[in-house]
Amino acid sequence: MSTIVHQLFHRLRYGAMEEHTVMIIGLDYAGKTTLLYLLKLGEIVSTIPSIGFNIETVDVGGLMRSAKPLHITGWDIGTGCGGLRYLKGILPIYLQNSDAIIWMVDANDKERLDESVEMMTEVLEMLDRRAEDSGKSKSKYPILILANKSDLPGALTLDKIRIAFSKVISGRLASIYKTSLINTPTGLSDALEWLSFAFDVSKQPTPTPPTIKLSNASTNSMPNPRSPTDLAQKLESWLARSENETDGLSDDEFLARFRSFNLPDWDHYTHIRLAYLILTNYGRQEGKDMLFKGLEKYIAVSPDTKGKTFHFSMTYFWIQIVHFGIRNMPPESQNVIESSAASISSNLDDKTSLDSTTSVNASARLKPFSEFLLVNPHVADGNLWSEYYSKATLMSPQAKAEMVLPDKKPLPNLVVRDVIKTFGSTT
Repeated sequence: MSTIVHQLFHRLRYGAMEEHTVMIIGLDYAGKTTLLYLLKLGEIVSTIPSIGFNIETVDVGGLMRSAKPLHITGWDIGTGCGGLRYLKGILPIYLQNSDAIIWMVDANDKERLDESVEMMTEVLEMLDRRAEDSGKSKSKYPILILANKSDLPGALTLDKIRIAFSKVISGRLASIYKTSLINTPTGLSDALEWLSFAFDVSKQPTPTPPTIKLSNASTNSMPNPRSPTDLAQKLESWLARSENETDGLSDDEFLARFRSFNLPDWDHYTHIRLAYLILTNYGRQEGKDMLFKGLEKYIAVSPDTKGKTFHFSMTYFWIQIVHFGIRNMPPESQNVIESSAASISSNLDDKTSLDSTTSVNASARLKPFSEFLLVNPHVADGNLWSEYYSKATLMSPQAKAEMVLPDKKPLPNLVVRDVIKTFGSTT
């Protein structure tokens, strides 16, 4: 049975129908985001571990000797919020709607080669379990493995990497190429030529192999609030809620109910949707001030928030995560967001209030908030903060009263993401 994620993914189009959707996967620091923006910008851009998805539609034909047109929409899967296993419950649905995988391997990281092989094995098992629904045979689904950083002293040889991956790719349409994406890019031309050839091969019909069903984990274990299965179920619930308006509120009505302190729910979905709407319509600086003031007042006034207190650092954390996700949206979505915000700003008499009844523009292909959730599924994880803060730090009286920085790892870098987007818009 098709899920709501599967249905909405088909409505999510960033380019022409003939373009190939490619999932760019691998361990952290393997070069996934660097590859995507090299293909997009033609330059090496310094990046940081990503969360959510980076998405770009590119014509890579110019990088191939044959100059054959090859348009791909690359989905770079960020591993900055718990690794690929964290996305295990969601990833199969995205894989089902893709046409190929580019698997990035850090050839200079000898200690983690086995981990990369193990993770690819899990990912391909996810793909095979979706074969019946997607109509894709594992023998015709292209898998391009890039042994990145192969030019560094002491890097693993291509033969060693081929031997390591030989078992997992046996019987599949797969190939391995050496690349370097550090200073001067090398090795991509031959790899992309093979990918173009593999796409032609994959178009030939092949009977779908039987689906392999694996036994479920024991149901006697205690529920894990951050388990991949729970995250997948929550994402589906949120997408159904955003698309079908199960709460019965349009964006305008939702903001009006927030102003009158009577939202139908006071849950994580409500907080994320509220942050998304205000930040997209008013920008980060103005929207941040609105959220701090509005949430603090709502908690103090609404009868549904009795016993709750305003948490300064937690609020700042989610504002930062949602804003990062907005800035992470593809250019087409950015244009919709910026046009909407500019229109609203030009019609506001009082920009410091939420009293405007200006309508929030909707994307023709998919509701903007639904698209935001598909690109940033991690926002559905209400415990995402634990990747950045220890519980003792975030739940301290000081963190509740004022901004306290994370003690486990820094928040996603908005400056780097904005520089990449700005640079890309000028090329």
